[in-house]
Amino acid sequence: MRPACRRQGFHLTTEKQVYFWLHDTANTEEFLTQAVPMLGRCKTVGKFIAGTPADTEKRDVVDHSWQVSCTLFFDSLEDQLVYQKDPLHLEFIE
Repeated sequence: MRPACRRQGFHLTTEKQVYFWLHDTANTEEFLTQAVPMLGRCKTVGKFIAGTPADTEKRDVVDHSWQVSCTLFFDSLEDQLVYQKDPLHLEFIE
């Protein structure tokens, strides 16, 4: 860990951001509450956040085209690599 981060109490993590564009947007709530949380239960995921796009003003630099996103935090790149082979992750992507 970098000395400045250690002094300030920061914990560096590896973050993975995933966006989903659904074929049927009517299934957004079901996908968000039933399917996506499976990823957060993978053993090396330290923290998991899922959500939908904020209804912010339309601007050229903001992408509102996706329906669901999730952010996964790992303690290390190695933990993220283990996640890629976790049975829950593999079940999710099938």
